Order: sequence, then C-alpha cells, then structure tokens
Amino acid sequence: MNGVPTEPAATSQREPVVDLIRALAIVGVVAGHWWVTAVVLTDDGVLRTASPLTDLPWLSPLSWLAQTLGLLFFAAGFAAARSSSGPAGPAGARPGALRTPGGLRALRGPLTGLAGGLVLALVVGYLAGAPTGSLVTVATLTVSPLWFLVVLLVLRAVSGPLLRGVRQGPERALVIVTPLVTAALTVVTAADVGHLPPVLAVFAAWLMPFLAGLLMAEYGPPPARCAVGLLVGGVAVLTVLTVVGGYPASAVGVPGQVRSNLNPPSLATLALVAAQVGAAGLAIRWWRGRIDTTARWWSLVAALNRHALGVYLWHQPVLVGLTVAALWLAGGTAVAGVHTAPEHPGWLLDRAVYLPVLAVALITLLWIVPTRRRGCTLLPGSTAGRPVEVIAVRDSDPPSRRRATGRAR
Repeated sequence: MNGVPTEPAATSQREPVVDLIRALAIVGVVAGHWWVTAVVLTDDGVLRTASPLTDLPWLSPLSWLAQTLGLLFFAAGFAAARSSSGPAGPAGARPGALRTPGGLRALRGPLTGLAGGLVLALVVGYLAGAPTGSLVTVATLTVSPLWFLVVLLVLRAVSGPLLRGVRQGPERALVIVTPLVTAALTVVTAADVGHLPPVLAVFAAWLMPFLAGLLMAEYGPPPARCAVGLLVGGVAVLTVLTVVGGYPASAVGVPGQVRSNLNPPSLATLALVAAQVGAAGLAIRWWRGRIDTTARWWSLVAALNRHALGVYLWHQPVLVGLTVAALWLAGGTAVAGVHTAPEHPGWLLDRAVYLPVLAVALITLLWIVPTRRRGCTLLPGSTAGRPVEVIAVRDSDPPSRRRATGRAR
C-alpha cells in the first residue's frame, strides 16, 4: 500500500465489515466454480471437466468478478491479527504468537470427513465399473481446492513474526512490509517468465492480501485517497495487462490454454488483488460502525462466516456428487446444464436451474456433517487455549456487549 495506515485499529475483536467481505468472497468462489466448472459426459461414457470460457470467451471479463480469493486471504490476515495474543493478552503470551496446532486441529475433522467420503466414493465407483477417467475427474475436482488451505496455514505460521514487527509502530511496519511486497512482486514476475518455480509465486502472491489484512487489523483502513488509488490503479493495470499485455482475458485457467492467471498467480492477478484491497479499505472506512448486526439479513452473513471452511471444502464434492447422481437417475443420459458441453449461451440458463439444487444440497450436507469449530478470537484478558480460527469464525457480537461483559463467549 502507499504508506502504512495511521488510524488506530478498532478495539472490538470482531469487525462486521470484514465478516461481510469474507461472506461475499466465499460466495464468489463457490458461485464461480459452479458456473465455470462443467462435468461433461463424453461419447465414450467418461466424465470430463470442461469450461464455458472455452467456447464463450465473452464471459472471460466477468470471471474477474468471481475471483475473490484475494479477499479471502485479506480476511484471513485480518483474522490472524485479531485472534493472536496482543500486548494485553494472557500472561506470558508473545504478541502475535500463533497457536498453529489449534489451526491444524480445526482442520482435522473436516479434512478427515472429506478424505473418507472421497475414498468411499472412489471404491463404490470402482466396484460399480465406472471408467477410470471418471474416477480421476471426481478425485481431481474434490481435492483441487485444498491448495488454499496449504497456503493459508503457511501464512498463518509466519504471521507471528510479521505481527511482532508490525506492532512496533507504523514506521517499523513500513520498513518490514515494503521489502516483502517488493520481493513478492519480484518472485511473481520471475515465475511469470519461467525463471522461478511456479509454487513460489503461489505463496508470494497471496502473501500480499494477507499482509494487507494484518495491517488494516492493526492500524485501520488506509486514507481514502490511497484506497481509491489501489482500486483504480489495480483495475487499470489489470485492463492493460489483459488487453494489450498478452495475459489471458480470464481470471482462471481455461482448458486448452497454455497460460493461466491463477495457476500460478500472474501479475494480472496481483493487479486484481490490489484493487480488491483498495475496495476492502474503502468498505471498512465507510461502513465501520454502520452495519446493524441485529438485522435479519445479517444472520446469513453470520452463518457463512461460521461455516466458511465447510462451504469451501464441500462445494466441489457437492457439484461432483449431484452430477453423478443426476447421471444415475437419468439412466446414463446426459442432463442439460449438468452433463452437456457448455458450448452455447443456453447452457448458462440450464446451469442456472441447477444452481439452487446445488445450494440446497450443500446446506443439507453442512447440517449433517460437522464442519464447524468454535473459533479462537480471544479478547484481551480472556482464557487462552481454545482452537485458533482458520477460516470459519463466530457470529459477531455487538461491540457494546463485548465491552460490557469483558470476556469471550
């Protein structure tokens, strides 16, 4: 960012605006995957992945609106700062200390359930005589979102040292963050041209929104002119890179294309991240203290925050599972919008009919399968030792109630 924010961070452990950002981001990821992932039944009876972006390239610019991973990492960085032990934390706790084992424990149950369900599905499919190609498609789509958790856990593991440096003051934070951002840009650029392994770009790229989340949690949003500069500048750079710079027009990989903006993250993705961070800063600046968390609509935001981990882990298995179930119920005949190739705009309408079914199935699964753990967004002076928040978080308490009680729920 253009300088370190100088406003003091809010004293409340929870920030409703960030909860709203997280909810919108997880909806964007899920909706994006459900729209651009087609599991097509080929002529030889094998299920293969396809994308409407291949035959409908005019959709490519819209894919950037659903690419909200930067906002998820921003919210994760914000949560890492707020859930860590601050200067007024428990006796003996280091500022910025991260209890990584708690995060791993929070993931153990959901990941075990996901792995068990996948193994069961593969065994049943194999015994039923399903083609090997179909089983590979099922496994790939199920495990493909897990890279996010690997990157997130690494960033959470290094957030302790980062926070200890950042919390020494705005000037010290600037000294620490500036070379990190420069190094991240260098790594992504070098990987972009093939001079570094792509995996390094993955960690370097998503470090940037994570750092932005840490900074805004500690010092509040940047000045409005800086946030607007990030938003407008990011959109401008993204436009130049994709229109005249030779970068793919789509935010995500498209089958058949050699180059991708997401795997690994490209400079175009970093431009999008800058725009998203600017938008997040403006949202916090404008909406902080103005969101009524007692309103009826807020219950949906709270539910998405509580179950964000489960939604992220299970949205692809739900897509795969219902696709297979629809094929079985149709007697092996392709269902429009489900198994048909996304080659024309009518496919989008067919898929739109299918989306509510996917949503109901995902909600039902989250109700049946325990994928939520109580977070560890500890207030100063509260009891330590509860599991650390990974993605899912608790409902936001009204700040007045938190100040009145002085203890965590």
